[in-house]
Amino acid sequence: MINDLEKVVSLCKRRGFIFPGSEIYGGLANTWDYGPLGVELKNNVRKMWWQKVVQERNDLPV
Repeated sequence: MINDLEKVVSLCKRRGFIFPGSEIYGGLANTWDYGPLGVELKNNVRKMWWQKVVQERNDLPV
């Protein structure tokens, strides 16, 4: 399981989704900064969550 997580993290780092925060500015260990693709992915997830959880509810007036 941990090996699979390491593979996913490695892929995300190679593709520019995330960057270790400690490598860039000497920040805290185990922190991550979003790369350009990571920001887009995060925004897409947030947008879909808002649409499904808030906008598509039938019991709330909009």
